[in-house]
Amino acid sequence: ACFRFESAPPTMPTRMFTRTAAGLLLALLAGAAAAKDAVLRPWPAHQPTPALQLAGLDGQAWNLASLRGKVVVVNFWASWCGPCVDELPVLGALAGRDGVAVVGVNYKEPLDTIERFTAAHPLQYTVLRDRTGEAFKRWTPGVMPTTIVVDRTGRARWRTVGEIPPDDTRLRAAIDALLAPRANQ
Repeated sequence: ACFRFESAPPTMPTRMFTRTAAGLLLALLAGAAAAKDAVLRPWPAHQPTPALQLAGLDGQAWNLASLRGKVVVVNFWASWCGPCVDELPVLGALAGRDGVAVVGVNYKEPLDTIERFTAAHPLQYTVLRDRTGEAFKRWTPGVMPTTIVVDRTGRARWRTVGEIPPDDTRLRAAIDALLAPRANQ
């Protein structure tokens, strides 16, 4: 999984400590990510579904509420995140399913960077820009990639933190269950 830490510029001793601690943390987490142990978990019961209103690459306003009636897969990603790039085929396959919409939310990258990336990796789904990182903070535990499954009523139901492996069946089963005729009643 990719991680993003933000803070004010530290002093020299703080930088050395931070680099050492971050290196150890990333080494531990890299082992976990390498094992592809991303797990589909229920959306936290105490956490309401945040609003998702961002702009697309064309600058047009976009709102999650416009997809009511579909199961929506919201994926937070960045072009510099290797696991984000690795799971693109999984998301592309989901985007081709009837009743499912996939939305990729890019984390704070400039438009030209996103456009170059999407030209090299054509995506079959909508890409939105989270220019401030606020949506990322509201929807994720601070790890990329994070993928959230939203039911047809607009309620977040499932979340996967880390790369979705190509052979994962749990995410597909969760989506199938939400597509079932009585799943959201």
